[in-house]
Amino acid sequence: MKENSFKRWLDTVLGILVGFAVIGELVIIFGNIIAREVFHAPVLWADELGQLALTAVAFLGGALAYTRNEYIAVHSVIDRLPKAWRPTIDAFVEWVVFTGSVLGAYFSIAVIKMRWNEHTAVLDLRMGWFVIPLTVGMALIAVYALQRLWRLKRPPVLISAIVVLVLLGILILINHLGGPFGNSALVNWIVFGSFAVQLALGVPVGFVLSVVSMMYLYLSGRGSLTQIPMTMQNGVLNFVLLAIPFFMMAGYIMTEGGLGKRLADFVVSIVGRIRGGLLQSMVVTMYIFAGLSGSKAADVAAVGSTLNPMLKDNGYEPNEGAAVLASATVMGETIPPSLPMLIVGSITTISVGSLFMAGLLPAAMIAICLMVAIYIKARLAKKYPGTRGVPLSEVGKRGVIAIPALLVPVLLIGGIVTGIATPTEVSSFAVVYSLLAAGLFYKELTWKKLWEIMVDTSVKAGMLLFITSAASAFSWTLTAASLPQKIAQFMVSLAGHSSLIFMLATVIILIIMGALLEGIPALLVFAPLLVPLAPQFGIDPLQYGIVLIIAMGLGAFSPPIGIGLYIACSVSGTKVEDTSRAMVPYLIVLFIGLLLAAFIPWFSLVVPKIMHLN
Repeated sequence: MKENSFKRWLDTVLGILVGFAVIGELVIIFGNIIAREVFHAPVLWADELGQLALTAVAFLGGALAYTRNEYIAVHSVIDRLPKAWRPTIDAFVEWVVFTGSVLGAYFSIAVIKMRWNEHTAVLDLRMGWFVIPLTVGMALIAVYALQRLWRLKRPPVLISAIVVLVLLGILILINHLGGPFGNSALVNWIVFGSFAVQLALGVPVGFVLSVVSMMYLYLSGRGSLTQIPMTMQNGVLNFVLLAIPFFMMAGYIMTEGGLGKRLADFVVSIVGRIRGGLLQSMVVTMYIFAGLSGSKAADVAAVGSTLNPMLKDNGYEPNEGAAVLASATVMGETIPPSLPMLIVGSITTISVGSLFMAGLLPAAMIAICLMVAIYIKARLAKKYPGTRGVPLSEVGKRGVIAIPALLVPVLLIGGIVTGIATPTEVSSFAVVYSLLAAGLFYKELTWKKLWEIMVDTSVKAGMLLFITSAASAFSWTLTAASLPQKIAQFMVSLAGHSSLIFMLATVIILIIMGALLEGIPALLVFAPLLVPLAPQFGIDPLQYGIVLIIAMGLGAFSPPIGIGLYIACSVSGTKVEDTSRAMVPYLIVLFIGLLLAAFIPWFSLVVPKIMHLN
């Protein structure tokens, strides 16, 4: 009982700290926009304090995400193993997390000492302060892992502890007898074999990336283990990443504040009369709403929960609705402000603003393909006639009510294109605007809801940022292992100088990895490796980035293991097996749309060129 009370108290304190870090970020970034545009006096220290707050969100929010089971992990393998094995596997996962966290916290203390005498340029802050959230977050995760182990049955905990100790002993013995091994085949086999096994057993992706990075450095001797926490901390100092919590927060505010419902009502009044009208409305609503939230979960929840009751009342099969919802969400991956776009922009040299513009036309093309498929399927099955026409006066009324929601993508894109604000600053504007629209115009946002949104944002953003920081360490490790050069040689030997084969190989790899790694982690691992190769095959990196994102999304929502499909089924109250059958025609359409984006560069490049962004 005392343990539960302490945990609740710790979670509450952590939630308050991270919640205020997000609020602090918002005040700093949005305040800087006002100071610069209104008073012509930019706040020079805004970036430094914003980055300090971001490290708190990444690592303290990451700890909170861990205790709330919000971490991304691969479950497709362990779900198929005998249930009797599960307690031991669960305990093994917690021991891996505990070991990785303790090592991360320990070596990060050395980084604090190393960076304590370094200072920021404007506020003269000690750089060690930027590392402390990492140390505290890792220590908290270790505590949470021990609490979970304490609640598990003793035999599985002891068996898994022995297994972990034996494995650590073997690694130490191997390194003691013959190490360091440099960049040898033995090290690569051990490290990447461990990578595959940990993923398969359900170790959270962020810890898989950090643990194997430490393992590689230890066995190869190619650097100090302090490089891992140092690279993780540097990985979240990218100013672009500040946009992640803001766009997520804006999405939750719009969902809870009624913007999504008003938008769906307006779209249904226009599109609903076409055959398969409510399914058509789902695609159009997703196209617009994906540009409001930037969050896949928020998109599915907002659009699905709004339109599912309408589908049920009009005799639509739930499986068909879930299939279209999942397919439309794949299309929404390239509509700004997409989180995958922010991730790709932060880990490659591609501009986020250019990605935002490049994704609009491919998404529209895929949306049209889906709508044609819905129409043909409904007509052949002689199902789903259009809804009764809504009087013009009612359409106009719904349009007026939906104006605040419809203005968001216009304002976001306009701010980026005109150069008034960066994507990060635009994301802070999206939060403020959504607060005003939901609180003052629709009046559906309470203070209690707002605080819950703040904490949920902190947790989910912390999880994403922690994985991004671990991916930075993993990417650094891959570079040290010369893996990018090896992959480049393999791709060149496979494709020769054929851009066609290279692009097809990319599409297949990202679809498979998007399903196995459950979306964004696939981009974090493969984008830094593959994007630099694109120019060697005469492919524009901007177009290539869009293809990576669409392929990742298609994998994440593809049956039988795509995690996005499970989200859509959960929201729609359907079974994955039934929805998968209904989704087959739409998967074919999505794949055709992906190939069009891959082999017709015009779709991705024409808008950025018009806007002088490429």
